[in-house]
Amino acid sequence: MQTFAVLPITIHTKAISMVHGSLNLLGIDVSSYSLTLKDGGGFIGDRASGRAFFGILDELRSPLCRAGTDPFGGKDTDDLSHKDIDKAWRKGDAFAAGLVHTSIEEFAQRLAEVVRAYRNADENWAKVTRIVVGGGLRDSRIGEIAIGRTTAILRLEGVAVDLVPIKRDPDEAALIGGLRLIPCKRLRGCSQMLAVDIGGSSIRAGLVNFSAKHPHKLAKAAVVAHAQWKYGDEQNKPSRDEAIGKLAQMIDGLRKEAGDDLAEVITVACPGRITPDGDIRDGAQNLPGNWEAKDFNLPATLAAALDDEFEIVLHNDAVVQGLSEADRMKDVRHWAVVTIGTGLGNAAYRNTAS
Repeated sequence: MQTFAVLPITIHTKAISMVHGSLNLLGIDVSSYSLTLKDGGGFIGDRASGRAFFGILDELRSPLCRAGTDPFGGKDTDDLSHKDIDKAWRKGDAFAAGLVHTSIEEFAQRLAEVVRAYRNADENWAKVTRIVVGGGLRDSRIGEIAIGRTTAILRLEGVAVDLVPIKRDPDEAALIGGLRLIPCKRLRGCSQMLAVDIGGSSIRAGLVNFSAKHPHKLAKAAVVAHAQWKYGDEQNKPSRDEAIGKLAQMIDGLRKEAGDDLAEVITVACPGRITPDGDIRDGAQNLPGNWEAKDFNLPATLAAALDDEFEIVLHNDAVVQGLSEADRMKDVRHWAVVTIGTGLGNAAYRNTAS
């Protein structure tokens, strides 16, 4: 196993180990997450994933491509970026804008269907009055419009719930949200922390600056150094061990940019249901290799790759991304998050602070 030289960074003395996937955090209970509902042969959430949006667009384009009237010039849908589609919406002719509009409308209808299903199936979701929408699709104008249209659809049906775009950059939300997993006393004397976000097509790691006096005031937190590996773009999909090795290298590079008040803990956001001992159950099928294997423990494996210099704290990626919005959700009792990425992540919360 690859090891790394110990750098001249002060790592504060370790305290009692924390539980992974905790449902009871300071001022917030995680009342539900990684809700999986099946309908027919698939998951309901997949109807409103990022892949689903591009699937809708591709289906609408197919007859246009055959007729030679495609506004995107026949370019493969998989090769289109959010910026390409945004441009067609904002600056394209009426035909191109209409095509994008139809895609947005169909996607919003599907997202509304998913929200209805969650509310009908789960008593915690039934109490939710605000849903934060994160993930890659949110980071586009078409995503914002789809979010607004979904709220309108639900409101017209008498469903008293609002969908709002996540405020943080989706690439940073699950890094900053990790601060809310750690008790303030564990961050005392520190103003920097390393954080990781593992997704279905990429892995991100970041060095997060935060207020030493108020580490949970996330408005004062910022990602000051960042590394990303888009393994989904690799010609050959990497193995699980290769992914862990690459992540360890990314973290090692960020350690070199840290100051002398780096926290001893690294937060990791990952798809799936997380057991208290850090095993992953259900929902990690999009990751490279088998992350749900009984003989694999992500926190222990990553800690060993980093010479056990850090304690690793693991939680579900949607949960952590949603926690980045905790400060803005204090005016509601029950709220939730959906993350539109490779799949559709979800979590519901209950504010417990008076």
